[in-house]
Parts: sequence; structure tokens; C-alpha cells
Amino acid sequence: MKLTIHENFFGIRTPVRLTDQIILGVIPILAIFFLWIYTTTGDKQDIILPDGVFENWEQVAPPEGTLFRDRVRLTIPDSSLTYGEDEIGRQITWLEKNGERFPLTNIPARTFQKSVRITLPPGRLIKRDTIKPDLVDLPEGKPADTVTATTTREPEKSTAQEGESKAPQPDITAPANSEGTAQLTDEAKSPEIKEPAPVDSALPKPTESKTDQLIKITYRYEIVETRKFPPVIIPSPAEVSRSLPALWSERNLPLNMLYSFLRVGAGFLVAFLVAFPMALLMGTFSKLKSLFSPLMLFGGYLPIPALVPLTMILFGTTEKQKIMFLALGFTIYLLPLFVKAMEEVDNVYLQTGYTLGATRYDVLNRILLPIALPNMFDAMRIGFGVGWGYIILAEMVDMGSYGVGTLILTSQRRGPREDIYLVLIAIVVLAFITDKIWDKVDRELFPYRRQER
Repeated sequence: MKLTIHENFFGIRTPVRLTDQIILGVIPILAIFFLWIYTTTGDKQDIILPDGVFENWEQVAPPEGTLFRDRVRLTIPDSSLTYGEDEIGRQITWLEKNGERFPLTNIPARTFQKSVRITLPPGRLIKRDTIKPDLVDLPEGKPADTVTATTTREPEKSTAQEGESKAPQPDITAPANSEGTAQLTDEAKSPEIKEPAPVDSALPKPTESKTDQLIKITYRYEIVETRKFPPVIIPSPAEVSRSLPALWSERNLPLNMLYSFLRVGAGFLVAFLVAFPMALLMGTFSKLKSLFSPLMLFGGYLPIPALVPLTMILFGTTEKQKIMFLALGFTIYLLPLFVKAMEEVDNVYLQTGYTLGATRYDVLNRILLPIALPNMFDAMRIGFGVGWGYIILAEMVDMGSYGVGTLILTSQRRGPREDIYLVLIAIVVLAFITDKIWDKVDRELFPYRRQER
């Protein structure tokens, strides 16, 4: 695949291939994404601590490489906290266990019974230094089983030989009476068995394993203070993505999006029922246009947020207030565009119609409206997208109602702030989908608009 981006880059109205369009469109998005990562990434720091019990990992220790996406508590038994100053006079907290000290820097910790409970920031368990028991000090060239056999069996063998050598022998010159013979015979058959001799101290002994040595872990986390922007202003992409499951399930993002979509649709329908016939009259009859032009001009310069308190006075904070606010906003936006679409119809079509004997109804129904309808449809398509900006203002009034505006305002006041960015992304995605639906309807209604001349 050959790229032609570099060819005639600043050409005026030059054709651009589809592949080049995709690449050129992705470049600014990637640039913004990498800039976002750069401004929300701080320095990494490793801290060494004694091994303990991690929260939600009481049954088994977390393996190396475990990623903790949220703050996690680490309880270290049989330890204590001490306070002092470092080399440059800064106040510092140490954790002491088995005579060793571990600086905690800025990590919060508190004593809990005979343990210390540390709250670690989100990070990763890099490694765990496991202490293996010391092996037996063996002589050169002898395996462990050989030494064991030597230390346990050789004394028995030597004791048996010693017992045999010390067994009494029958006296040949003794009188050969029956009792003496029987006594000697019994003594010869059952020699005296002595206790085994103690193991020689020179033989190798197994040493005790050093299981009381401390197991240490290395934990890597991010120093938030080194970011270009703090998390309360701009969270990182990872923090935003981690907030999505809670926003989707606990705060019910799909239901809030549905409520907002229905409100935008209802307000748009009311505005269309008012603006469309009004635009037909103003675009057809010049004196009616002069009659309503001052009101249309006044609405064009009216700030939309100023309608929020006005609709609250008239309709309260009910569902009707949200729909009527959206209807007023849509009407102010659509009416001038509808009238403009009607006025852009060339008079040559009107003159042709009058020459052929068309009535005023025929001029409106068969000439003005069919020619102006494609541009009016474009105004409706763009206006529906603008309605997603109005819905934020409408739903921020009532905190108890559903909607994306309520989610944004609640996240701004109570948190988490990451949900604000997720809701904005969700609004853009939904608006993009609806815009594609409008485009599909446009292709079905006006196929001739895309025909090549």
C-alpha cells in the first residue's frame, strides 16, 4: 500500500485517498492521547518492606507482578513505628521489625494492636525475597543421605561388635557337670547387649534452618506529586479506564444515557412542530417574515443558559421543565436555518412555476419545500447534535433525576472526577452513532445529492 500523504500536502482542494484520510485523522487523536499520558504520569519509586498480609489476600500471598489498581492495606505483624529525622533534617517514619528499619517516606501507617497497618498507593508488587532454609554442612564429596546413614548406623554396628567381643566364653577346663554346662550354654547363647555408645562429637551434625530471617518485598508505585497536573484536575487514562466498571454498573450509565436521549428527542420533536410550519410561512410570505423577524433576531442573540432559570420559574424542576428548555433551545437554533433554506431557493423556479399556472399552494408544496428540504434536513441533523450540549444544562438543575447532566454534576461535587471524562466520552459516542443514523436516512431520502455531475 503506497501512501501519498507527503505529496502535494498543501494543495488547494486536491483529492485525498481514503487511506490518507484515515491516517491524517488518527494523527491528532494519537498526539492528544500521548500528551494526556505525558501530563498525567509521575515518577516511579520502589519501597522495600517486610512481607505481611495484603487486604483481600489473607488466604494466599499475592504473587510477584500483582497489580493493585486501588489503594491496598498491608498489615505487618510483630512490628512497630518509630519517628525521627533523616540526614537533611526531614521528619520521617520508620517501620521496625526484627531489629531492621524500613523508611516509609510519605506512605501513611498506623499501629494496630501488635502490628503496623500501611496504606499503599496503587502500584505493583515487583518481587519477594524468599529465604530458603540453610542446608546441612556436609563434608566434601558426601551427599546428605550418606552422612545420615553414617551417623545413625555405624554406632549400632560398633556396639554390636563390642558386645560380641565382650561376651563370656565357656571355660574348657571347668568340670563337666550338667548344671555348669547348661549355665555356660545359656550365657553363650544370650550375650549381654549393652546400650549404644553416644555419637562421636566429631561426626557432622545437621544445622538448624534459619526460618526466623525476614522476608522482604519490593513495591513500586507512582509519586503523584511529580505529575504535571494533579489527578483532581486531569486523571490519567488508566485511572479513567478503571472507573468505567463502577460507572457502568453501580451508577447505571446506560439508564442515564437513555433518559437523556429521550429528553433530547422529546424536546427536538416539540421544537420541530413549532419551527417547521413557522419557517414555511416566513420563507413563503414576505410580510409574515417581517412580522416575526424581530423575535427571531432576539432569539438568535439570547444566551441559552439564561433560559434555565426562566423555565424553572414557569415549569418548576419537573420533567416538563427539561423538555421545554430543550424545545426553546432547539427552536431558537432551527428557525433561522429553516428560513434560510427556504430563501436560498432560486426565483427562477418560482417564475417557471407561475408560468406553468401553479397556485400558491403548488409553489409551496411542489417547488419551495422539495428544493429546500435537503438543507433543512442538514439543519435538523446538526441541531440534534447541538442538543447534547443543551441537555447538560437541563439536567444539572435536578440532582434527583436521571441523566448525563446529573452524573457530571454529582461527579464534580462528590467524585470520582474520572467519571466526568467517561460521561463526556459516552456523550460523544452516542452523538456520533445518532449522527450516522441521520446520515443513513439522508442517503435514503435524497440519493441524488451524492450523484456525480
